[in-house]
Amino acid sequence: MTVGILGGGISGLALAYFLEQDYEILEKDNSCGGLCTTFEKNGFLYDIGGHIMFSSNKDILKFEVDLLGENIHKKRRSNKIWYKGCFVKYPFENGLHALDKEEIFECLRDYLKNDHPKPSNLKEWFYYTFGTSISDKYMLPYNEKIWKIDPAEMGMEWVERIPKPPVEDIIKSAIGIETEGYTHQLYFYYPKKGGIQSLVRAFENKLKNIYTNSEVKAISKKDNKWYVQTQNSAHSYGSLVSTLPIFELIKILKQDVPESIKDAINALRYNSMAVVLVGLNKIKHNSLTAMYVHDKDSLAHRYCFSTGFSDTLAPPGCSSIFAEVTFNSNIPKEKVESKEVIDKTVFWLIKEGFIERADVCETDIKYIKYAYPVYDLNYTRSMKIIYEYFDRLEINLLGRFAQFIYINSDVCIANAKKLAKKLNTKVMA
Repeated sequence: MTVGILGGGISGLALAYFLEQDYEILEKDNSCGGLCTTFEKNGFLYDIGGHIMFSSNKDILKFEVDLLGENIHKKRRSNKIWYKGCFVKYPFENGLHALDKEEIFECLRDYLKNDHPKPSNLKEWFYYTFGTSISDKYMLPYNEKIWKIDPAEMGMEWVERIPKPPVEDIIKSAIGIETEGYTHQLYFYYPKKGGIQSLVRAFENKLKNIYTNSEVKAISKKDNKWYVQTQNSAHSYGSLVSTLPIFELIKILKQDVPESIKDAINALRYNSMAVVLVGLNKIKHNSLTAMYVHDKDSLAHRYCFSTGFSDTLAPPGCSSIFAEVTFNSNIPKEKVESKEVIDKTVFWLIKEGFIERADVCETDIKYIKYAYPVYDLNYTRSMKIIYEYFDRLEINLLGRFAQFIYINSDVCIANAKKLAKKLNTKVMA
């Protein structure tokens, strides 16, 4: 029985790797990658956002490291928050000593004397977890900026990604004793060469039956077989796995889809993103990995520094900064992938003193339609309806925008391994 895998991103490739049966991967672009794509402009490489390899799942992390072989190195995170014109250690609650004394007092007081009730939305969760001052000064404005929605309108399904700091760490941070937060990503791995897409290439080198330039136009089911039509070929499969964005899958499904399912999918919210490359003709900020900015004066919420990942991301003697700017999904591509966004990004970096105009030797921008699933207050109800429907159809959903969950590549690989085990067991049975 052949498994049809729609989409050649990290989820689809990982699934194929773990399958113990025949498979085909259908990828619409001329190369695999998905959200793990690396772009190139005149010798400057940049990923779709600040990809790093870390995981609390040690087995999956070891798998990724082993897969890349010699093309990998280990780095120590050096992330900062740009707050009122100064660097604050990341995460914010571990860098309180960098604030002025009055703000330190406010943050510590509100954290220790926190009488906020049990939360029912993301805004309330921040108050409940960090207190009023830490939330108002950084957590809420940063999250409102990245999600483009009032945190009071968001659910809490994804907050396990935000570790709750021990009381001792907050106190130590306030009085200037060094502490580390998010310790599972304090050290990370990254390819020496080729950007994050090297992980994709490493998978491809071990796989077969990958068909690029094969955009799926229609899928249908008859007599327990799936029939898939691309723009230039027809395929049939015993099992079907979709890593396509759920919005795209529903368009090509040649079934009478109930209105309740269409409504549930259309109710989902997501953000698009621009990734802006700023190539520099000198090496700058080689002690930084990434910088987070909550201030609305900066379009980008995060800036990544190439030297913090690998010096091969820029030509010799050069370096780069790549910025991530989220947009509501209804903003048209031409307004996102624009010279205006590039110019505003460069202007802010100059204004804040990170670069000079003469340093800039290259710029580029890419539009990412599907970047971040947004967990609004309708999310859980909508996803329950959607999952139940595709379970009945026996279409397996896999990946960030197929499952519509905010996950990184390590969880994508872990989920692929779990699904492969299920499909392998089904064949054996």
